[in-house]
Amino acid sequence: MSQHQHLDRLHDDVTPRGLSRRGFMRMVLTGTGATMLGAVVAACGQQAPSAPAKPAEPAKPAEPAKPAAPAAATTASAPAAAAKPAEAAKPAAEVKPAAGGASGGQVNIHWTKPLTLNPLFSTAGLEQGVERLMFGALVRVNDKLEAVPDLTEKIDVSPDAKTYTFTLKKGITFTDGKPLTSKDVRFTYERAVDKRAATYWRGRLLDIQGATEYGDQQAEKISGLETPDDSTVKMTLRKPDATWLLTIGDFSGLSILPEHILKDVPPDQLAKHAFSLNPNVSGGAFKFGKYETDQYLQLDRNDNYTGGPKAKLDRVFFKILTPDVALAQMDRGELDLMIVPVSEMDRMKKNPNVSVVSVPSPSIDFLAYNMQRDYLKDKRIRQGMYHAIDREAMIKAIMQGEAQLVSQTIIGPDWMGIPQLNDYKFDPNKAKQLLKEGGWDGSHTLQCLYTPGGSKERDAYMPILQQQFKDVGVNMEIVSSDGTETARRRNAGDFDLVQVSGGIFRQDPNVSGKYMETINWVPVGGNYGHYTNTRLDELFPAGRATPDKNERQKIYTEAAQIMNDELPWLCLWSPNSIFAVSKKLVGFKPPSYATHNMWNADEWSVGG
Repeated sequence: MSQHQHLDRLHDDVTPRGLSRRGFMRMVLTGTGATMLGAVVAACGQQAPSAPAKPAEPAKPAEPAKPAAPAAATTASAPAAAAKPAEAAKPAAEVKPAAGGASGGQVNIHWTKPLTLNPLFSTAGLEQGVERLMFGALVRVNDKLEAVPDLTEKIDVSPDAKTYTFTLKKGITFTDGKPLTSKDVRFTYERAVDKRAATYWRGRLLDIQGATEYGDQQAEKISGLETPDDSTVKMTLRKPDATWLLTIGDFSGLSILPEHILKDVPPDQLAKHAFSLNPNVSGGAFKFGKYETDQYLQLDRNDNYTGGPKAKLDRVFFKILTPDVALAQMDRGELDLMIVPVSEMDRMKKNPNVSVVSVPSPSIDFLAYNMQRDYLKDKRIRQGMYHAIDREAMIKAIMQGEAQLVSQTIIGPDWMGIPQLNDYKFDPNKAKQLLKEGGWDGSHTLQCLYTPGGSKERDAYMPILQQQFKDVGVNMEIVSSDGTETARRRNAGDFDLVQVSGGIFRQDPNVSGKYMETINWVPVGGNYGHYTNTRLDELFPAGRATPDKNERQKIYTEAAQIMNDELPWLCLWSPNSIFAVSKKLVGFKPPSYATHNMWNADEWSVGG
């Protein structure tokens, strides 16, 4: 059940005696900065909307005897024909322990409760990373956010970037022994675009010729998806798209499902099918072991994997823990990898058995507006709310400088840069003026969906945003619920604002189109607020259609100007990705995108 959080109910417990609520907020944001963070985070964390009850710590499965190291296989290199995506922020070098790792053993990772393990429906990076390890994808994204082959040995791209031909690696089988072929790829993409299935991928894949007609049950096949033999998949697009490999490799890539297991499941029943949390047939380097709700997920090495070198680890154990429990386990050596809150960096650095790594991320923390609400449609209201918040002070006090201020979503890569636009400085008087001009009369209390407990920093800044909005005459109620309920209400449009963190916006400017184009309205895309701008619907396809970076930069600069003016999202900042890594874990390469931390888990091993 949702809870409604007001700063008024927070105030008595978190403010020191004799200090007003406003004075407390001012001290947090402009006073002692980082030295106040521990108290701020602790106070806000204790009184923030209640997270789900902490699960009992899962029992560890016994480790089997370590097998001999498998023979190495040849890994296919990235195809020369495929356009190389622009460079993202450079991650740190591989974290290396003192001793080399051997095959076998187990790695324990902090995780959050999954909504699904079906790649057609996952919207969270932590889920998508696990799915790629189990299923494999045509293309995956590496630590630099570049698209590289996964289940494919070769990718050919036509000169006009309209036709992409994928050659699958030979001899790949599912864990039940059935061959993984182009038919499984075709089945996966057919289900992905089927309107009845309402998958997260539909909007992204409609550029394949005939995908819309097939997905709307107006055609018997996708005309632009051909499988002339078991090893070949040919995709023909409606328009040239130099970013197509990044699209299908987004996050961890669209993983390939087994047709022979799921072909008889009606499309509108796929999301609820038992397979979605028990994917016991897959074709990746790891296979599903066991999932205990609210406790853990276990992946085991797939000893029959032929899509590349076999994984070195016996298993990966994903523990579903609250951040506080995870930190305690990391301290005790019971976890090997976790994403670390800013407030815990210094403490973790004192642990001699742990390495702490911070890298710039491609993600953004933001509030998405429901653009269908009449009382939020005037952009001056959204602009006024932007001027109401002191983001620079929060970056200093709460994020301890581990974030970069951003005011729209086109923030990279290097060739694109970040267009110099309105950064909406903290100015309460201007905020009040814009709100008045936009017709805000204070009669509405905005409901902001929020899932607490995932980040101490978010738990700390949400009530501060609430107070700063209130200071200019905007009342906001923080509606707390678990991820399932938040996603349900978000997808149903039952909100005024929703807090979201994530995205890989530094990878390519086109990433923003997946969240801003009309075709990507939820539930078939990431346009949470049902935002529509006809010019953006022209600009993003135009940017995809040309490989010329100068032309793309011009196109996407205009798109950035529109988003910065209309503000469908209230962007806060781009936080750094911070990892705590056990020095026993060999081969971990920190990605810029925090929840992409399992991108090369098939290469990991355990040292002495």
